[in-house]
Amino acid sequence: MGDGKMKMGSVLNEKLKSLCRINGWSFGVFWRFDQRNSMLLAVEDAYYEEQMGLVVNNMLPKVHVLGEGVVGQSAFTGKHQWVFADFRNEGLYSDDHEIRCLFSLGIKTIALIAVESQGVVQFGSTQKVGR
Repeated sequence: MGDGKMKMGSVLNEKLKSLCRINGWSFGVFWRFDQRNSMLLAVEDAYYEEQMGLVVNNMLPKVHVLGEGVVGQSAFTGKHQWVFADFRNEGLYSDDHEIRCLFSLGIKTIALIAVESQGVVQFGSTQKVGR
């Protein structure tokens, strides 16, 4: 199985890779608070299985605003979120284009883990992953 990396051999990338492989995630992206504007979160690093390259590459240029969308909400509240493609949560995420897009590309589970004062780690899997 091939894998994708943003920063070859970085400690963060190795940690994302380990967490993904151990827990069955297809990709992991670390969204870090921007140093110049703490209201924004941008990709710091990512790990992904080869078939997830297009999915993750589409995420790389994005910036999330604190409190908006699932990434911004997780960063704002400091609470973890789990979103399942088969769960009837259209009302909660109907306006979140990124979530709908990930589900349409075959992602079944999305987990957002708030990392206090650092940002949010977003995991995605083509399988249903329990909490």
